[in-house]
Amino acid sequence: MENMCHKELHKIESALRSCVDRAVPWVGEVFRSAAPKYAGTRDMTTGLGSARAGGRWNPAGSFPTVYASLEPETAMSESLATFRYYGWALHSALPRLFRAIHAELASVLDLRELPPRHPFHGWMERAFEEDWRALQSRGWDSTSQAIGRAAYTAGLEGLLVPSHVSPGGGNLVAFPDRLRPGSHIQAL
Repeated sequence: MENMCHKELHKIESALRSCVDRAVPWVGEVFRSAAPKYAGTRDMTTGLGSARAGGRWNPAGSFPTVYASLEPETAMSESLATFRYYGWALHSALPRLFRAIHAELASVLDLRELPPRHPFHGWMERAFEEDWRALQSRGWDSTSQAIGRAAYTAGLEGLLVPSHVSPGGGNLVAFPDRLRPGSHIQAL
């Protein structure tokens, strides 16, 4: 099922276009956690699973998105969030394999600490107040998915965002089919 676009998508896209010049190169090591059958080197960097199922920053049936955390502890918290959300036993999430991923990106927009007057401040607050899974299940894009869609459409390679489930933690949301020459996301 394809989601209906967010009611403010055009405003979000316009605001994002005004911020594209704030995008910067980003290089670092990030971390992912996956069930063993999805922990292969290629599986960790294609973003195809999220393209099918969706995630906080991309709608189901949309574009490939690689979700990775800036800290290994955040990766564990993020990987267990779905199990906690649905009330599934945490032991059913295990075992998990962690992979370090080297990311070298030319155009990343950092949305982690926004001043109150930043064009995205209000939308970022709303993005973490909404239940993106419930909205997606009803066929609607969440605010965070609209931000991700706008970033993808604008040609950004990724976003740096705060973790919703790990206070103080951060995540890299990367769009592997938007990588520019010289950019890469590689499992170590």
